Amino acid sequence: MKCVRVVDPADFDNLVNAAVDESSAVFVLFFGRESPDTNLSWCPDCVIADPEVRRAVSSVENSILLEVPIDRKSDIQSPFNVFRDRADTKVERIPTLLRWTAG
Repeated sequence: MKCVRVVDPADFDNLVNAAVDESSAVFVLFFGRESPDTNLSWCPDCVIADPEVRRAVSSVENSILLEVPIDRKSDIQSPFNVFRDRADTKVERIPTLLRWTAG
């Protein structure tokens, strides 16, 4: 499994398109950003889900996992969150795992 971190939401389209060009097994994980002090997500559900998600995605041959960190709970609930309003993501809660395909 190859992991790619989406540091800037403005880079999302380019990174996801490059991943789809490289593999037919592309997954996008939206999760709570890790605290620099503990290296753990502020989102307890994300902490629990992370190893299971990685185990499942890594079992898929030639998989790519795009990691999309969200800063705070209020950010994902904000009507201005870019991933909440996009027709192809519509992320309302985290963690959210999407299988991404071309087209």
